Amino acid sequence: MRRPLVFLLILAACLPSACKSKPSIPPDVVVRVGERNATLADFKRYLERNTGTELAQVTPEVASALVDQYVEEIVLSEYAATHGVEVPAEKIASAVRNEAGSTVIEKRDEMRRQKLISDLSTDIPEASDEELRAYYDSHPDEFKSGEEVRVRQILVHDETLASQIASQLRKGTSFEDLSAQYSVAPNAKKGGEIGYVSRGELPKMFEDVIFSLKPGTVSDVIRTDSTFHVFKVDERRGPGVVDINTAAPVIRERLREEAVRQKMAQLVTKSRAEMQIAVLTKRLPFKYSGTLPRSDNE
Repeated sequence: MRRPLVFLLILAACLPSACKSKPSIPPDVVVRVGERNATLADFKRYLERNTGTELAQVTPEVASALVDQYVEEIVLSEYAATHGVEVPAEKIASAVRNEAGSTVIEKRDEMRRQKLISDLSTDIPEASDEELRAYYDSHPDEFKSGEEVRVRQILVHDETLASQIASQLRKGTSFEDLSAQYSVAPNAKKGGEIGYVSRGELPKMFEDVIFSLKPGTVSDVIRTDSTFHVFKVDERRGPGVVDINTAAPVIRERLREEAVRQKMAQLVTKSRAEMQIAVLTKRLPFKYSGTLPRSDNE
């Protein structure tokens, strides 16, 4: 009669420890962020979406840096969720429907981060005149401009039509009128206006022709694989320096973006310290060399 009693006592003693045992982690999980698990497939999809390449095509060092970046984005999303930053479910569902290949969780995380950034941005005061001047004076190379041309374009898909347009232009027909009548470019109704461009902004085959034209002159037909282009240069502008009044809107935006980046970096640092984070290095198909805490035994 004692043997069953002893067996029950031993079983009872074992149960509490069994209840406290850590649940097993699914074998495809490679990162833990708090209660959240990320799989290798999740990371591969993130990498392909952000770099356009597959995991096998990047070095272990690059893959490790992308793991860190991926985890930081998860951390920011989780921070947003715990601080009242949420996105309506119908907006998430609509975004998923409009972006093939994305998942609900990925799109939810992305939209949480976007809203968090937007909220942080609205709290940042506009840069003062003194801050604008300090940035302008300390970054002189950013406000040097090279030679620029103001250019227009006519784009068609038929070579015969392109030749006829070029012939009419040589006879003095208005470039703007022919653009509005024949061009299939988005700026056709605006007389083919592209605006000012500098070297390096257009394909070289266009650039070489455009920068050889004098103001008021028109190019010959330029053929690509499936399109035909005619350009006109309205004006040329020599190299110079952008003055502070012209540069001010750009500087304000850069200072705001930098302030947001600093706030985000502070949030990531604070959240990383508060969350249990681990990279399960043995489950990765490359040698991890990033900065996140590691779990080598899982």
